[in-house]
Amino acid sequence: MPYPVLLVLSLVPGVAAALIGRANALIRLVERHHSHHDTYVVPPDFLRALVVTMLLVGCLGFVLGAFSLAGAFGPSARCVLAFTDAFVWTFFGAWVVLMRYKVSLFEDRGEIVPLIGRSSCFFYSDIEKLGWRGRIRTSGYRDLVIVEKDGRRLRIWGIVDIEQILLHIDRFDVLEPLAAGPEDAPELMPRALGPWLAGARQRPAEPAGEGSGNLIGRKRFEH
Repeated sequence: MPYPVLLVLSLVPGVAAALIGRANALIRLVERHHSHHDTYVVPPDFLRALVVTMLLVGCLGFVLGAFSLAGAFGPSARCVLAFTDAFVWTFFGAWVVLMRYKVSLFEDRGEIVPLIGRSSCFFYSDIEKLGWRGRIRTSGYRDLVIVEKDGRRLRIWGIVDIEQILLHIDRFDVLEPLAAGPEDAPELMPRALGPWLAGARQRPAEPAGEGSGNLIGRKRFEH
């Protein structure tokens, strides 16, 4: 492959990701606070960090490749550009699939758009169990596993806002204790969720259709 093409390829992913991310920022914000549903996505700071990394490595590869072509740098320009191009394009692929991931919650159902594959829809009234799987993420939670009455399992990645998702689904009567995972899991549980979990386990189970309201809203209404 010609050297000029390799030089351009080292910059294309970072620039494209930066432009696409900036163009979609407003759209993602509007969708997050839509009047009919809430959408939870991968934290923008994490996606922005991937874009910055692609830009820095791409610029570094461009400069080092140019120096190598000019004879001012020892290693072969083809080796330098092959490494930086592979790096930035791998990160670009990861950025694309992470941009796609989202969890949309409506009044009575939710929809999960995975990293790869078709989206899955579930109804809150069909949930038989909510459990925890995988390692603890930076959010302080593990992945949330939804088990439906027919045995189907869905998994929500712990990097999204699991706390708000639990409050929206409002099925704490079937939620597995977070302490069922690693020993340090209770220490990572956000303090804001503890009182709601305790109150939800003490109250009797409600018939389907009567417990679909938001737990916080009911507590405020009772006071």
